[in-house]
Amino acid sequence: MELPILDWIIIIAYLIFIVTVGICFSKRALKSVDEYFVSGRVLPWWLAGMSMIASAFAIDTPLGITGLVAKDGIPGVWYAWSFVLGGAGALGAFIFAPLLRRSQIITTAELIELRYDGKPAAFLRGFKGVYFGIFANAITLGWIIKAVWTVAEVAVPGFDPDMLLFAILLFTLVYTAMSGLWGIAATDLLQFLIGSAGSIILAVFVWNHIGGIENLVAGLTERYGAEATAERLSFFPSMGTPFFVTFIVFISLKWWGNPPPAITQRIISAKDERHASFATIMFAVIAFGFNYWPMIFVALASLVIYPDLEMAEAGYVMLIVKLLPSGFLGLMLASLMAAFMSTVDTHINFGASYMVNDIYRRFITKDASEKHYVRASQVSTVLMLMLAVMIAYNLDSVSSAWYYMSMLTAGYGIVIVIRWFWWRVNAWGEIAALAASGIGSTLLAPKFGKAMGYWDHIPHLDWHYRFLIVMAVCTVSWLTVCFLTKPTSEEHLRKFCEKVKPFPTFWGPIYENYPELDWNPHFKRSCIHWALGAATVYCFCFGVGNLMFLNFVSAGFLILAAVLMGTAIFVTWKD
Repeated sequence: MELPILDWIIIIAYLIFIVTVGICFSKRALKSVDEYFVSGRVLPWWLAGMSMIASAFAIDTPLGITGLVAKDGIPGVWYAWSFVLGGAGALGAFIFAPLLRRSQIITTAELIELRYDGKPAAFLRGFKGVYFGIFANAITLGWIIKAVWTVAEVAVPGFDPDMLLFAILLFTLVYTAMSGLWGIAATDLLQFLIGSAGSIILAVFVWNHIGGIENLVAGLTERYGAEATAERLSFFPSMGTPFFVTFIVFISLKWWGNPPPAITQRIISAKDERHASFATIMFAVIAFGFNYWPMIFVALASLVIYPDLEMAEAGYVMLIVKLLPSGFLGLMLASLMAAFMSTVDTHINFGASYMVNDIYRRFITKDASEKHYVRASQVSTVLMLMLAVMIAYNLDSVSSAWYYMSMLTAGYGIVIVIRWFWWRVNAWGEIAALAASGIGSTLLAPKFGKAMGYWDHIPHLDWHYRFLIVMAVCTVSWLTVCFLTKPTSEEHLRKFCEKVKPFPTFWGPIYENYPELDWNPHFKRSCIHWALGAATVYCFCFGVGNLMFLNFVSAGFLILAAVLMGTAIFVTWKD
């Protein structure tokens, strides 16, 4: 299929506009490393929030959701929904956003030497710069890039997917390297609008094509049977189903952790603590509460329309090509480009921030000029993208990569939450947590086990059981190491507490010896806001889901509950 001229005009106009915006912000972004990586810390909450949403809505998102829905139905989306409780959702908005904004860091690796002291802290900062800023980040970018091949092979079969990918990446690299986070935030606003519009438009065309929700349910029933269809369309997995244990693991253990790096970068870039919190809860409501539902509907429809696909993820793209007329097709492809570019620009930018801030400036060249570090940031942006492309060639599928990354840091999220609350956590404990989770998850990965020849000689455990094993080993490891090694010095912890103003709970001797510090006394209120915030997002999310199934009474009740709880949070919010 060849794209009509109108669709090409829409796509090319979008690309030109994006690069033009990057050029406009380049002068401001190149003033300093702070301007380049955290926009001078002056982003308003609505722009920071929209930028969070745009960066999280990647081209791989609808493909990954399609893969999850194909495997486990709507309950499979709890892979993402569980994070409403964590750093990407209510925990991030009401607990971590103020702490992170007060820290004045550029990367979470920099936080290590703010929280811990000595050579172990320096080592851990450098290790995290490589491990999370480069390695894990490159894997994330790799599966996002892989999604472009899936889209290109179906949507524009006449084009070499490698050449198409090269062209899109080149445009992304140009405006990202030129304008840093300033250009990213500005372009994210447009990319958020285009991406959301494209997703909704496709769902409307699919709805009309399949004849509404009743025909969708009938088609699924014909394929899977009545009982299996009911389980697939439930918002929660039933006990005894294959996904139920995985759901329990996700809802109880997997969400633990600080906000993801892309979210953290926007929090740090916000005007102040209040703007940081508002931006994060805005992200949670829209990204988790609304954005997935158009994708879920299209994914379910693809299972009915294309029941024999070997790779279910391709069904989403096939419906784009099959149903959208010229003009709408161009807009949809532009929206997928927007989703792709808004995520790639974020990841290569914050990946470069780790390279420069936590490796190059910290350990290699310590006293160069600000201009020198800005140029190094631009070079690092290019290197980050090149590494991601290489990794993309070695990934199997989007959803399998999602699960691998979930396993990679099993248990580590607990220690990076506890370190904000408990004075006894030290650098050695965090090093032990990283080592245990990284080694354990790798040894229990089927692909690695097969490559090393031992996989057929050990029990073949499902993902959730492997996750629990790694998490248990990780937790025992870091607790043991913390108690067997010296704590961080009292003076260093005092400086940390003076800067970030944590809750005094569990700070023991530091709180007792320095009660005059500006401690945050609102621990109970913040916990209540966390619980209400998570409930708000879930009520809104399942209210939208009920709307999709035309259950208007349930939808109205849930959305009203979300509004009332959100209002209660706002009314009781104080600086």
